[in-house]
Amino acid sequence: MNQRYNLDNRYAPFNKRYLERMWMVLNNAINQHSRTLAVIAILRLPEYRDIGDSISSIPDHNGNIMSRFIESLREKITAYQKRKAKQNIRVHYSELRYAWVREYESGKKPHYHIVLLFNHDTFNTLGHYRNESDNQGTLIADAWLSALSLSAFPEYRTLVHFPDNPLYYLHAHSTDFVNIYNSLTFRLSYFAKERSKIYSRDNRSFGCSQR
Repeated sequence: MNQRYNLDNRYAPFNKRYLERMWMVLNNAINQHSRTLAVIAILRLPEYRDIGDSISSIPDHNGNIMSRFIESLREKITAYQKRKAKQNIRVHYSELRYAWVREYESGKKPHYHIVLLFNHDTFNTLGHYRNESDNQGTLIADAWLSALSLSAFPEYRTLVHFPDNPLYYLHAHSTDFVNIYNSLTFRLSYFAKERSKIYSRDNRSFGCSQR
């Protein structure tokens, strides 16, 4: 495994099954979309807010949260493309693929690291995702709010964090493809580190596209 892919060994040991599944998803994405965009994000859970006589929000933290997030994001992408088509803007099909891990920090709530894979001809930038605008970053943030049952509270978009350099443009026929691919696998190997994982039947610590 270490000889084939560029891994960040500062985070070893790795869960080899997680690595294998992530590389499968990544390679399937590139095989379908020769111009693939990878987006890395961190999804956090909110604090419970009780403001006296009324509770301002009751987030839904149950174990299906990531399935709800992916389902919501797919629906939002479909709606986004329909809006673009009505504006006579050319729409490119994009299969959404993903891989995520659930992590714990001492004394803190769990959080999720995720990589989302799109057709680069469909999306090419996150846009101003903190604002009310029709862009990729907002679709991702609003899908997370939907998964948490917090769609009525747009201020919670800050629960979605895009770290430094969150975008990787994987163009299979470009001269820098191998370097970018290796850079991405190096970064994603962090997802598979054994540290900060809690393995439980009740709460999955990993999930990914099935094809």
